[in-house]
Amino acid sequence: MKINLRGRRAYLYRRSWVPAGEGVSHGHPVDLYIGAMDAVAEEIPPKLRGQLTANERLQLEAKVCIPARATKAQLLNREVEPGWRIDDAARLLEAAAKHSEGRLVPRSRLAPVQAAVAKIRVFEGAVAKTQVPASTDRLNDALVAIRAAAQAVRDGAYGHAPADGARSTRTYRLWSDLLESVTGDHASLLRALQAKGFAKRKGGY
Repeated sequence: MKINLRGRRAYLYRRSWVPAGEGVSHGHPVDLYIGAMDAVAEEIPPKLRGQLTANERLQLEAKVCIPARATKAQLLNREVEPGWRIDDAARLLEAAAKHSEGRLVPRSRLAPVQAAVAKIRVFEGAVAKTQVPASTDRLNDALVAIRAAAQAVRDGAYGHAPADGARSTRTYRLWSDLLESVTGDHASLLRALQAKGFAKRKGGY
């Protein structure tokens, strides 16, 4: 499937092959229009979803929906992040300080600034390292990918497990590796979070 992004819309085409034959001098590909959706949509519209195969839905999720959800997460993170506001305020105050050399400011004008600074909750030392920019937030990336994988399984991208020997399938092996990576006893995400104090050790962990 081809996905053409034009402006705020994503246009979907399914490519097929027209063989040479009567009235056709030579074989050639042709793009059949499927439909369109918002280029920043976080989910595939139900009507369009019904027209796509499982693999096409995965392709569209990867091309449009997952990036849209990641962008929204970054915007939400910025909305609640105080750091950049403090940086902007510091730059403005520095500029005000320079201009005040030739134009004095009444001391009373600084009272609201000092009061606002006093209200800011702060931390000490190495805790600052726990603040992760949204653009490099690997935990958020993992969450988005897992949700997309769950939807792919629900949509039938992996079919159904055989009646016998399900544990020998590639899908089961991938799931086992994923589970070990998240909650395993060694280099798992859980162990890393526990080591940094974000997760509690329970049940022998």
